[in-house]
Amino acid sequence: MNLQLRILVIEDSAADFKLIKRHLEGQGFDASFTWIAERDRLEQCLGEPWDLVLADYNVPHMEFEETLEAVRSRSPELPVILVSGSVGEEQAVELLKRGMSDFVHKDNLARLGPSIARALKEAAEHRGRLQAEASLLKSESKYRSMFDHAPVGVGIAELESGRMVEVNAAWLEILGFEHDEVVGKTGAELGIYLNGVQRPAIVSHLKERGRIVNQPLRLRKKSGETLDLLSSAEVLEIGSTSYLQFMLTDVTEEMKVKRALAASEETLRKLYVAVNQSPTAIVITDRFGTVEFVNPRFSEMTGYGADEMVGKNPQLLWEKLCQGEVWRGDFCNTRKDGTVYWEHDIISPIRNQEGEITHYMAIKEDISEKRTMEEQLRQSQKMEAVGQLAGGVAHDFNNIMQVIMGNAYLQTVENQSSGVATQHLDEIVKAVEHGSSLTKSLLVFSRKTPLELTNFDLNELLGQSRKLASKLVTEDIAIELELCREPLHILADAGLVQQIVFNLVTNARDAISGPGRITITTQLVEAQGMPLPCGCTATSGSYALLSVRDTGHGIAEEIRGRIFEPFFTTKELGKGTGLGLSMIYGTVQRMNGFIAVTAPPQGGTEFFICIPLAQTPEAALNSTSGSYMIGSGELILVVEDEEAVRDALIRTLASSGYRPVAAGSGEEALTLAQRSAGIALALIDVILPGINGIECAQGLNALYPSLPVIYLTGYDNDVLAGRGISANVLQKPIQSSRLVQRISEILKVQAARRI
Repeated sequence: MNLQLRILVIEDSAADFKLIKRHLEGQGFDASFTWIAERDRLEQCLGEPWDLVLADYNVPHMEFEETLEAVRSRSPELPVILVSGSVGEEQAVELLKRGMSDFVHKDNLARLGPSIARALKEAAEHRGRLQAEASLLKSESKYRSMFDHAPVGVGIAELESGRMVEVNAAWLEILGFEHDEVVGKTGAELGIYLNGVQRPAIVSHLKERGRIVNQPLRLRKKSGETLDLLSSAEVLEIGSTSYLQFMLTDVTEEMKVKRALAASEETLRKLYVAVNQSPTAIVITDRFGTVEFVNPRFSEMTGYGADEMVGKNPQLLWEKLCQGEVWRGDFCNTRKDGTVYWEHDIISPIRNQEGEITHYMAIKEDISEKRTMEEQLRQSQKMEAVGQLAGGVAHDFNNIMQVIMGNAYLQTVENQSSGVATQHLDEIVKAVEHGSSLTKSLLVFSRKTPLELTNFDLNELLGQSRKLASKLVTEDIAIELELCREPLHILADAGLVQQIVFNLVTNARDAISGPGRITITTQLVEAQGMPLPCGCTATSGSYALLSVRDTGHGIAEEIRGRIFEPFFTTKELGKGTGLGLSMIYGTVQRMNGFIAVTAPPQGGTEFFICIPLAQTPEAALNSTSGSYMIGSGELILVVEDEEAVRDALIRTLASSGYRPVAAGSGEEALTLAQRSAGIALALIDVILPGINGIECAQGLNALYPSLPVIYLTGYDNDVLAGRGISANVLQKPIQSSRLVQRISEILKVQAARRI
C-alpha cells in the first residue's frame, strides 16, 4: 500500500516509538510520524491536521481516557488506536465503547497495519455517512435511495418514546425482521435489547456528547441469536421532534475470529511464558541439530545467550537421536566463563503429522548442587564416624586424664605446703585441660555433648592460648595480642572459645601466602539500640568483642554472605570440610553471642565475635588459694572401677578434709553402705562392672532416701541421656578443686534442707 499519512504517536518510550515506526515503514506505510510524550504538547498538536493517532495507555501525566476525550472533542472522526502492553480485553472493550477505534497489543504489532487500514477505512466510511446525511437534508429522494441501499443497517426512531419510524433493508437483514414487524414498535417490544439499560445508556450518551461513533453494541436477533455490532448514532431535529438515527454494522463473525485469535494468542503466550520461566533449560533444534531456540534458564546455566546459540550446531549424540530415540543421561559441561557444571538431559524428537522428525527438544537440568549435596552427605557420614570414634575413646581417654589431673593436684598441694614451686605441675594441668578440650571439640563437633558454661576472663584465656596458637602458624607469620585493660568476664565454654580462636587462626594462616600478621584484639563494647559498628547485630547490652584480623588475600564480597553455611568452602578438594566456620557460627549462637566478618580497608579479613559480659565471679577455690581444707570429716562413698582413678579421688577427698570410703563395683558399694552409717554423699562412675552406676545409685537411695549422688563419666552426652541421667553429672577429667567445691556446695544445700 502507498498511503500518504500524518500519524501522531503518543508514547513515553522512545524505544517503543521507534519500534512502531520501523514496523509500519516495513509494512509499506508512507507516513510522517510525530512523537509526543508530554501533556503540554498534546493541545498544540491537536490543532494540526492528522490522519491517525496511535497512543499508549500508560503515559505519565496523560491518562488515556482524557487523551481520547480530547481527540474526540476536537476531531470526532479522527481514528484513535490504543497500542499498549498492559490493557486487558474487558478494558479494551470499554475503551472501544468510548470512541477508541481499535486496540493492538505491543506483543502483536503484526495486527497494527491491518488495524490502521481498517480504522482509516471506517473513518472514510464515517465521513461518507456524514456527507450522506447532509445530502439527505437536501434531497429526500436521494436520501431515500441511499437509506434503502446503505450497506449498513440504518434506523430512525423517536428519541423519547423509542418507537421505530423507519429502518432500511440492511437493518432488517441484520436483525432478521420484516418491515411491517418493526415500524411503530419500540426496541423493547421487539426484544432486541439484552437488558433494560442499553437504550437509556445510548440516549444519555447522545444527550451528553452529541453522537456515538463505532461503539461496540450487542443486540438480539428475532431468532434469539446474539449479535456483535458496531453502532453509530446521532440526534436529528426535524421540526419540533427529536429523532435518533443509528447505524449498525454486523461484526459478529469478525468478533468470533478475534476471540478465537485472542484465545489462541493467550494459549501461545502461556506456553511462551511457561517455556521462558521453566526452571529447567530448554533447547529446540531443527532435525539437523541447528539450534533454533533456547530459553533464559539455558543462558543462566551455561552463560551463553540466545544470540550466541541460535544458528549453531553443537553436534551432540546425533547418531542415537537420528534413530528417533529419547536420550537421557548426565554429563559434565562447561559454561561460557570456563566453569564446569553437571547437567541431566532429556532429548526428545519432535515429529510432524506424517511422523517425520522435524526438530529436537532438549530439557536440561543443572544437577551440580544435587551432586554437591550427595558429596556433602558422604562428608557428613565421615564426620559422624569421627564423632562415633570420639565417643568410643572418650571414656578411656578421660579416665587417664582424670588420673593425671588428680595426682597433679595432690602434688601441687604437697609442694605448696612445703614451699616448693609448682610451675611444672601447672604445665601438666594445662596440658591435660588442652587434651580434654580436644576430645570435647570432637564430641561437640558431632553434637554429642552440651556446652559447659563457666565464668572466666576472656583476656586471661587469650593470654594463656597464645603459646598454643603460635604453634599453628609458620615462623614467618606473627601473632599479635592487643587486649584491653579491663577484665572481660563472660559466661561461655572456655574450651570451645579457645577452639574458635585456634580455628580462626588456622583459617588466617591458610589465607596468608608468605610473611604476614594475625592480630587478636579485645575490647568492651556497649550496644545502645542499634547494631554495633563491627557488623554484629546485637542491639542492647554490654559485650566482650573479640576480633581476629589477618593480612591474607581476603574473602570476595560475593561469597562473604555464604561462608557460615555448612559445607561451603573455597579451599581445594581435600583441604577443607566447609564445617569450620559453620561450627563457629553455631557455637557462638549457643553462647548467646554474635559473629560478623568484614574486609578491612588495608586488606585481609577480620572476624568479630560479641559475647555478652557476665558479672565478675566471686573468689573461688583454685590451685593457688593456699588452703584446701573444705570438708569437716564427712563420709564420702567413692564408687569407681578404675583403680588409678579411684586412688586419685580418694587422696583428693582426704586432702580436702573428707573421709572417703571406696568400692570397685556397684555390688561392693551396696555392701559397704549397709555396714557404714552416716554416708553424706556418693560419688559414682556411670559405667561399672555388674550393676551400673544408675542401678547402684537406686540401691543406695533405697537405703538412704535423701543421699545425694554425683555421677562421674568419661562418656559423651548421648550415652548419659540414653541412661536417663541429666543432673549432678561431672565430665572427666574434672579439676580436683572443682570436684571438691561441687561436693561442698551439694552438702551445704543438703544441710540447709535438714534445718
